[in-house]
Amino acid sequence: MKRTAMSREGQSDRMTPLRRHLPLVILLAAGLGLRIAYLVAYQPAFWFHGDSGEYLLMLQQPLEPHPNRPIGYVLLLSALQQTRTLAAVAAVQHLLSLLLAVGLYALLLRRGVVRWLATLAAVPLIFDSLVLTMGHYLLPDLMFMVLFAASVGALLWSPRPGPVAAVVSGGLIAVAWVTKPTALPVALLLAGYLVVRRVGWRPVLGYLLAFGVPYVMVMVWIGDRQSVYSAQSGTALYGRAAMIADCDRIELTAEERIACPDQPPDQRWDRADAFFWRRPARLGDWVYTPEGARVLTSFSRSVISQQPGDYLATVGRESAAHFVPGLYLGPMNECLRQRLVPPVRFRSADVRVEQNCPPAQASSGFQAAVAEPVVADPATPLTRTLHQYGRWTRGIPVVMSLAVLLTAAALAAGRRVTGWIRLDTVLLVVAGPGLAVFTVAIGMYEPRYALPALPLAAAAAALAAQGLIHRDAPARPESVGPQGTVGPQGTVGSATRDTDGAAGRPAGRADSGDAPRPADPA
Repeated sequence: MKRTAMSREGQSDRMTPLRRHLPLVILLAAGLGLRIAYLVAYQPAFWFHGDSGEYLLMLQQPLEPHPNRPIGYVLLLSALQQTRTLAAVAAVQHLLSLLLAVGLYALLLRRGVVRWLATLAAVPLIFDSLVLTMGHYLLPDLMFMVLFAASVGALLWSPRPGPVAAVVSGGLIAVAWVTKPTALPVALLLAGYLVVRRVGWRPVLGYLLAFGVPYVMVMVWIGDRQSVYSAQSGTALYGRAAMIADCDRIELTAEERIACPDQPPDQRWDRADAFFWRRPARLGDWVYTPEGARVLTSFSRSVISQQPGDYLATVGRESAAHFVPGLYLGPMNECLRQRLVPPVRFRSADVRVEQNCPPAQASSGFQAAVAEPVVADPATPLTRTLHQYGRWTRGIPVVMSLAVLLTAAALAAGRRVTGWIRLDTVLLVVAGPGLAVFTVAIGMYEPRYALPALPLAAAAAALAAQGLIHRDAPARPESVGPQGTVGPQGTVGSATRDTDGAAGRPAGRADSGDAPRPADPA
């Protein structure tokens, strides 16, 4: 009888973690089912005209700097090339998005967020249609989102980042930068965060080395060749300037006037990148030379400096689309939005579409060519369902707006909200939604460019809400027990744990030999 009772008690202990996190497990199972539906309905993967083919062409050639495409995603494609099917790439990306949802949930529990709120924060990563659709595309956006969020999460895993967390964060943001150079300002932001937190010289030095060494190695490898990591990146700003340039009114040098768009200001396209890809014939491939890149950059700066109001108005309007669902920006931007909705059926010789707007079908194998069959497979109940799901379940603008509003409320609450919550939510909002706005300012609006902001915005909203709900007592993190299970809040096995992660001693007390640590910012 005693052995039976002990056995039942052991089974109960083993079931406790699953029962405790059962809501998340159910959501993950549903999210996995959705991703399997994508893999079944749209084989092998989605093809993005103008981007997917470039990455596969880079895979087939010796690795060299590319003027418009980073190399990080090519490394992932290379690792999966032996599978001989692009469906494997989509499957891995779908899995990564689910793992990121688990990581976000674990981070929030670790930082003391109540379980129901941590579960709610993971919902957008599991079910948002943009996450699912980008996971099925042959594009680096999903990979970048995971690396980007993991880098920030590594620093926030403990209330006081140590050297190991700093090194991990620096290495991850370096890989994220190799995948998409827009990570560079956030890499600098994270270094500043460590300095503000006064964590000591070891974490700061570890972070700088973990990021700086790969950065220098890549830049040395590039040398004076044109690449998306160097001066050529200034061409992205050309489209932003060309949208507003009133060349008859502003002062430009003779060489800058070469870059003026042909259309009158009131007949310009509503997408910034169109001005580069459909640039005047006189520019041709000259824009890929160092001299061409220099002139485009000079033109862009002259236009923006002389038309700051037009520039800010355009950036503000397009940035608002990241926060306001369904904001109309023009027909070409609507075409971009259609690319991010699963199609009822793939395009083919008998299914014509305008401007290649809906997602196209990738070829079998690792061919750098879109598949356009003579007759596409007919629409099915599954593809019709996924198409409607993709149209109506995109919630990133809502999550980003909620994160900004809750963070503002936490800051307005002052000292009634724990200091680390206020600082960390500001970091998450600046690094996430802030990066989306920065991308608009230096390039263009596109819904998928807000994807990296989603996990950070969800975390910021949850942390801020936790601080506002429990303003009278600091949050106490759930911790990992000796067998790797999540224990009750504030415990590790039988040892108590304070909010700084120091087990076995009262909060605010240092063990003998420990130097007093500076307080977190209030």
